[in-house]
Amino acid sequence: MPEGGNVTPGPCVFPGAGGPLSAMRSRSDPMAAAFLEPGTSLLIISSMKRRPGKTAILLGIVLCAAAWSCGEEHRDEEASGEGSADLFRFSLETGREAPPIIFSQVIDGRKVFIEVRGDDINRFTGTFEPGSGRIVLDEGIALNITAADFWGDAPGAFTFRARDRIEIARGFPAIRNVFPTFGAFIVVDGVDTVTAIFVDSPGERGVDLRVNGSQSTFFREAAFAGLFGVDEDVRRQKASLAFIIMDLLVEQIFFTAQTVATIREHEQTLADEGVMVFSCDDFSLLNGPGQIPAQGSRTLTFFDADGDAEVGSGDGFRWDFVSCWEGERISLVEGMADGRVDFADLVESVERRNGRDVTTRFGFSRGNGTGVQYTDFVHTQVLDDNEALAFDVRRVFTINGGFDLVFSEAGPDEP
Repeated sequence: MPEGGNVTPGPCVFPGAGGPLSAMRSRSDPMAAAFLEPGTSLLIISSMKRRPGKTAILLGIVLCAAAWSCGEEHRDEEASGEGSADLFRFSLETGREAPPIIFSQVIDGRKVFIEVRGDDINRFTGTFEPGSGRIVLDEGIALNITAADFWGDAPGAFTFRARDRIEIARGFPAIRNVFPTFGAFIVVDGVDTVTAIFVDSPGERGVDLRVNGSQSTFFREAAFAGLFGVDEDVRRQKASLAFIIMDLLVEQIFFTAQTVATIREHEQTLADEGVMVFSCDDFSLLNGPGQIPAQGSRTLTFFDADGDAEVGSGDGFRWDFVSCWEGERISLVEGMADGRVDFADLVESVERRNGRDVTTRFGFSRGNGTGVQYTDFVHTQVLDDNEALAFDVRRVFTINGGFDLVFSEAGPDEP
């Protein structure tokens, strides 16, 4: 059995975020106390040492790894001769025929809500490249965002629209808090128009922000994301919030794609056992917040819709996260996660090409915006500088609601 393997009867327990061969963090890593940095919204977890030789899993690469079940050692079926298309188009639909996605926060002791709906004409679409983890959002896509009671008498409803194509690359090695490499968007609320242009050059990674055609102001990436929730021009705050919502939705696109990859990597174990438990990264705190356990977990449950004892189209799945943080790999969820996500009606199309089974279509869709459904899913942004962890308390969102998300092989002329 590989080093670090934990076996428990019943549900399969795999060490690490990525699967059987992911290395566990050493329990001997020194961890200093957690504290709230004065004058900021950052909860700092300091002196977290890093180890060389970190394990990473890239979407679209199926690991040849051992799996354990119910105290016995066995292998999942290896996916030799299988693969996927190089480039997919995706379409995320929410708030059209189904309830919107609701992002909620607790601010100054009161709970506030952000409602996100898809646009009736310009859906949230783009391209996804599994091998590199690159997503490009289409020009013209739009989201209608309502943030009531955030800014007093200022309009609480506004629209995010991509002025140009926006690229987000989440490749190898793992890059935390991925920031767009190019593109631009506008925010309009019926009164003002704010334009945000992403800048990615040496020493100048951030956003040029312009209000109603005025001279632009440059904000570095962290400063731009931090405009929301601080004493700042409301118009700039709206642009910051629009970016945060876009960023969270892009993370859910990665999350859904990686979930399908995880299902396929462990499909035989899921079919045999019905449930798998993955240990998340060790998060021991000597004097940290008592509500954070030493180590979280995530559980994947399989629901066999047609009773054929195989993973296939139409089946359902559920993730249950318990204080799960995955900091040393390309992780399933960027940050810390708690809560539940249901996946209904797996969509999957496979073609035989040159002796290989090639996936040309995948995702989850019920036709009413509920293929992927979040229930009290708490997402905490974690900033990681390799020496310390910082929780941005302004970037803690509880997600409810859902969307349909389907990836289809892109045509040869796609960029």
